[in-house]
Amino acid sequence: MSPDHIPWGAILLAIIKLLKVFGIIPGALAALTVRKLYQKWRQNKAIAGWPVAEARIQGGQVHREGPGRIWAELSYSYFVGEYRAGTYIRRFRRKEDADDFVRQVKDMRLQVRYDDANLDRSVILDRDIEMVALLDPLSR
Repeated sequence: MSPDHIPWGAILLAIIKLLKVFGIIPGALAALTVRKLYQKWRQNKAIAGWPVAEARIQGGQVHREGPGRIWAELSYSYFVGEYRAGTYIRRFRRKEDADDFVRQVKDMRLQVRYDDANLDRSVILDRDIEMVALLDPLSR
């Protein structure tokens, strides 16, 4: 099966069935796993041939939703024919780490990969942001 034709509807249905049969906790774990796999798949697809442009981190916000659910959402812009924007999300265990991350990368320049079939669709690879930010490997 081609990665372009992943049956996301069937995967979502399977997660809902997990929730029904096993309850909230296993279902939530399955949902997190699917999200992480999707992000990895998207990044691997971008590596496979998307062109590269230089992006500038405009800023970021830290979101907290209960214990252990903290993430930093960065906004960035890049130029391909015209200025375009995107977001990058990274999960953290501590709010202080997420705040430090946002402060550290603000106004930095790094590579962004974009889909030449849809120039507004872009992705920053984890490895590219790790090259410009000093991240604690335990913060993920």
